[in-house]
Amino acid sequence: MRFAFLLIILATIVVGCEKETVNNFEVSPIFESNDYEFKGIEGKIGIQNTTFKAQEYQKVLWHFWGDHEEIKGDFRVVGTHLETGEKKPVLLIYPEGNETTWEYDDHFTQPNLGADKTKPSALWFDKSGVWKLDVSLGGSHFAEIIVEVK
Repeated sequence: MRFAFLLIILATIVVGCEKETVNNFEVSPIFESNDYEFKGIEGKIGIQNTTFKAQEYQKVLWHFWGDHEEIKGDFRVVGTHLETGEKKPVLLIYPEGNETTWEYDDHFTQPNLGADKTKPSALWFDKSGVWKLDVSLGGSHFAEIIVEVK
């Protein structure tokens, strides 16, 4: 009887600690800063928690926390569609179209919503699914965020 009770408690704890998964891929966790929800890595990188849609332009302000000397240089994002393994540029060159690029120049903006620096961008995903966004700053890998695209 005690064993069954202990097993039920353990199962409840494990289920309560599960992270969000989509198509067997774990998406980045949600955290709060200045009463706003972000998806990413708390204390390092985040984008406001929003619903991404394939084939639609989406304005995104990247938020960075940390050493100002580490948060500089060209901003590069490699999008990997996790179901297919395809790597694609996801940063839009012009918001009016769907032409993408791998990186933007090193212009960062002022602190915002508790972050030390920010970077405005526009994203374009050509298909739905789970995408890994590998972010590099100044040629060095900085972090990754995994998002679901509807």
